[in-house]
Amino acid sequence: MKTSQRKHKVSLLLLLAVFFYACQGDKKEKPLNEIPVKVKVINLGEGSDSTKAIGYSGSVTANKTINLSFQVSGTITKIPVEVGQYVRKGQLIAQIDETIYRNQYQGQQAQATLAKENYERINQVFQKGSIAEIKMLEARSQYEQAQAAVRAARESLSYTSIYAPESGYIGAKLMEAGNTTGPGAPVVQLLDISTVKVNVPVPDVEIDRIKKGDRVNITVPSLGSENYAGTIDEIGISSAQGSPAYSAKVALKNSQNRLKPGMVANIAFNKKSEPGKGADSSARILTAVPLQSLQVDEHGQHFVFVISADGKRALRKIVETGPLYDNGIGIKSGLKPQEKLIVSGYHKLLDSMLIEIVK
Repeated sequence: MKTSQRKHKVSLLLLLAVFFYACQGDKKEKPLNEIPVKVKVINLGEGSDSTKAIGYSGSVTANKTINLSFQVSGTITKIPVEVGQYVRKGQLIAQIDETIYRNQYQGQQAQATLAKENYERINQVFQKGSIAEIKMLEARSQYEQAQAAVRAARESLSYTSIYAPESGYIGAKLMEAGNTTGPGAPVVQLLDISTVKVNVPVPDVEIDRIKKGDRVNITVPSLGSENYAGTIDEIGISSAQGSPAYSAKVALKNSQNRLKPGMVANIAFNKKSEPGKGADSSARILTAVPLQSLQVDEHGQHFVFVISADGKRALRKIVETGPLYDNGIGIKSGLKPQEKLIVSGYHKLLDSMLIEIVK
């Protein structure tokens, strides 16, 4: 009897299990690869400006910086200029106490006058044959030495004033009236900004793509959206210490003196053909993609994900890369301009996986 009851209970449990699974019907879980991955996309626009220029930031510097100093020592009596002031060539910049040098000059003048009178008197006596020629030569030598001393004293007196060697702006006052200065010690900094230069750090992978004389476009954010045309004037041959960046200098005219040293400038180098290749090499660049969206497989091939024509799946595309640009890396082949590139969620994708595009 008990055995019969056990068999009945087991049969009842089996029937309940079959009924439960039958009720589940269509509620089976979807395979993992059928769960859509949320992604964000961008359009690869044909003829995008992103592949037309390589952009960098630099700083404006004066075309010429002149540190003005005295050639004699003394106490500075006045510096009648201020920082930022425009000065013209020949304008007084600074002056030291000239008392000592003026006294020296006057003393040398007196000595020269005496030497001249002595020479003329002895020369007259010599012409009459009353003294030896050596006496006349000694007197003439003393007179010439006295004249040289006067010229030296006059030159030292002139060194007590500094005049602008050319027109420009006062960049800095390194001393003030009352300071004692010596020969060669900078007193005032004069800047020539009629032409300015923009110092640009260029990565080593791009330095061979620019050449001296290349034209570039420059914008200065602090001056609005106005564009300036510049020319590459210098290219460094050694990188900065501890950094794989080379210094390039771009020269541009500053006729209105709006560009000031220290301003931040954005420089756009026109895209160039690759080193050693023809001019049509740069034309092969189809578009530029964000660097983070580019991946590398186990074979060293670069690939990206784009969406399928129906917009439901991710397609893995092998691409050939080109040079770096201001907002991405150039793509030579493997993509079409009208495709949509996946730029978020790509690290979760495999080829042909379902996707859901989110804004």
